[in-house]
Order: sequence, then structure tokens, then C-alpha cells
Amino acid sequence: MVEKKLSGKVALITGGARGIGRGCALRLAKLGADIAIIDRNLKGFEVYEFEKKQMTAATVVDEGKALGVRAMGLEVDLIDRVATETAIAEIAKKMGRIDIAVCNAGGGTVKFADEIKPGEAVKQSEVMGVRKGDVGPGDIATTGTPSDCPQDMLLRVLNNNLMSCMYTCMAVAPYMKKQRSGRIVTVSSMEIFIPRGILHPYGTAKAAIAYYTRALAQELGPYNINVNCIAPGIIHTGRLGERSHMAQQIALRREGTVEDCAKVVEFLVTDLSDYVTGQIVAVDGGARDQRYT
Repeated sequence: MVEKKLSGKVALITGGARGIGRGCALRLAKLGADIAIIDRNLKGFEVYEFEKKQMTAATVVDEGKALGVRAMGLEVDLIDRVATETAIAEIAKKMGRIDIAVCNAGGGTVKFADEIKPGEAVKQSEVMGVRKGDVGPGDIATTGTPSDCPQDMLLRVLNNNLMSCMYTCMAVAPYMKKQRSGRIVTVSSMEIFIPRGILHPYGTAKAAIAYYTRALAQELGPYNINVNCIAPGIIHTGRLGERSHMAQQIALRREGTVEDCAKVVEFLVTDLSDYVTGQIVAVDGGARDQRYT
């Protein structure tokens, strides 16, 4: 039986409608936390066959309620700072407090699969996320190079990742400072350790998140607020698909799961990590050291 060590706590998860965000939300709910989901599309899982198969209810909010906790969801684009602040104020009002924030919203794509209109022409070379064993559309990947990237592409990825994370942290901080307690977990990526040209906007944003996490930890530490970051590696989600063919590049010889990430988040938001802050925890099975093997 799972110990309800987060009973009475309220956890906010951004990008929580599917993938790693959903995994974290359900993990925290099983630990007794009430959950608040913010996502630009609370049914974003519907375009990914793998994600659809994981669902046990109409939305993650409904899955949370089925676990016996309070749950709410808001559809908000977190690149809008005012909208982010308004949404988090609504959560704080309805839920009474905010104890945990998992800043998971993001993605290294120009256009998400649920934004692609029926009949819209998409070059197959630009599609990511369709892999062996998965059926359905994929996101449109970034192109360009570190020295030559289209402006709209650059800003889309930086805003979706870095700014959404910073706006969320800035919006939850006053509530946590007032109650003099809190846990913030940001989400970076293994890409910050292994630079690849085509993913440079994403890697740049995620590297900035890692720096921001450490700076924020220094500011909020005196308020008894721990701020840490996870850096996932090759994780099987609907967006990125199955990548078991890459297992030989990973020390543990398997791709990761959303549960692998959620377990580390559990560590970072419970008393197990009371004296841990400002850390970047790679959840990559040892893949970042592949260049040495």
C-alpha cells in the first residue's frame, strides 16, 4: 500500500495532460496530493495512439479524482505571463494553497500534432514522434542550425520551454514564500549534456532552465522552498514514440518510461530530499555518457 505522504498538499503540474506530466500528476495523486493540471489542451493525448491507450478516464483530471483526491484542470497557454498568473491565482483560490509545482510544459517542436489541421500539407522529413509500434501524427520538428534559425521557430521553442517555466515559477513563488514552504521541480533535458545542432533551440532553452533552477534555488532557499530539476533522456511517450532501437546507446540498455521520471519527482517533492536543492538530476539511464563508450 502506497503511503499517502502528500496528503493535504496541493500539486500543480504544467503540461500535465499527457506524457511525463500525466505520469507525475498521477504519481503525486497516489501519494495523496490534490492535483491541478495546466495544459494548452487537456485532451492533447487524443492525437497520440500510445497516449490514448494509457488513459483510464476522459482526462487526467478525472483520473486524479478516481484516485480519491481533489483535481482540477485549466487550459492555458503558459507563454502568456498574465494568463499564467491568472490561472495560478485561480488554482490557489480554489485549492487553498500551492505546495508543489512541476514545471513540465514544453517540447522541442515547431507545431504540436494537435495543432496540425486535417489535410494540412506536412513534409515527412519534418515530422517527429512517429516510431515503430506507434500510429498517428507526429509533431513538426525544428530545422535550421545554431547559426541560422528562422525567427518564428526560435521564439516558439524558447517561449514554450524557457518562458513558460519561468512564468510558472514566478507566479507560484509568492504563494510558497507566504507559507514559507514549497517544492518546485523544473524539467530540462539530456540534450543539455549532448549538444545536437538540429535541436539547438530546444537544448538552449533547456540549458537555460537548468541555470534558472539553480539561481531560483538560491533565492528561495531561505523560505524553506526547494527548487530542483530533472533532465529526462530517451523516454517513451506518444510524442516521441518507441525508441527501443537506441537501447545500445544507454548504459541500462532500455529506453525510459514516464514512471522513471515520476519516481524521481516523488523524491524531489517529499521529505526524502529535504536537504537537496539547486540540483539537476539526469533521468537518462546513463545515456549522457555514451560518447565515452
